[in-house]
Amino acid sequence: METLKEAIAEKYPKYAARFEELWKEAVDSPMKWENITKVRLQKLVSHLDTVLSPNSVRQYCAKLKAVLNLYSDEVDLPKGYEKILSPKAEKPVQVFLTESELDALIAYEPKSENEKLVKSQFLMGAFSGARHSDFLRFDETNIVGENLEYVSQKTKMRSVVPCKPIVAQLILNTEKRTLPDKTFNEILRRICKAAGIASQVKVFKAGEEKTGQKWEFVSSHTARRSFATNLYLKGLDIYTISRFLGHSSVEMTAQNYICAEIRELSDEVKKYFE
Repeated sequence: METLKEAIAEKYPKYAARFEELWKEAVDSPMKWENITKVRLQKLVSHLDTVLSPNSVRQYCAKLKAVLNLYSDEVDLPKGYEKILSPKAEKPVQVFLTESELDALIAYEPKSENEKLVKSQFLMGAFSGARHSDFLRFDETNIVGENLEYVSQKTKMRSVVPCKPIVAQLILNTEKRTLPDKTFNEILRRICKAAGIASQVKVFKAGEEKTGQKWEFVSSHTARRSFATNLYLKGLDIYTISRFLGHSSVEMTAQNYICAEIRELSDEVKKYFE
């Protein structure tokens, strides 16, 4: 019989390497049939929720569930695995970094080369809205006049975003090196804590409500959420924000990337409520 790795590779060849990487980051055992337990599957889903968008989490879960269903007559699988791999399409309450918190991160002095790399990469995403997989490929050719132009690796959609000076500097000066998601997020949380990003927050994701300091809930994907939410709070329309992010629908932007419930009301709207 095929190994779990081979089974995934046969059905989803483009996702096989990424599945193994995500499993390794989330679970303390090799990716094998005999190591599939409810606890490990839950760890995997929780990790996916940290490093991927909600839509991507559902896609990865659906693919793994399809592979397990295909081999369910040949492999002893834990009862209820289907439920664990069927996350609800609920709206999670996520965190974003405010402009002042991003300023605090800019001012933070890295203690190592990895801290310097993570800080630079996160800020590049927070001020451009680009995915990690996209801005790792940026070079001076992506800076066209006053804009940043690129085609997303994931969606193949073209994005044109005004290029902040700090983004241009980061593109030219940041080392082209990738860290594993788990390592990236651990370092990011450490430097956010050191930078004083510690306000009390309440989040809701994966069916759980959690309270803690903001740095505890920051991840690589917080960069894109920060970009979208800060622009929203400044009054930019959702459609334009969605275009900047390279989304195929405004609904995806509104549901998963705008972390503030309401922005400051205009004087006209305030008068209405007087």
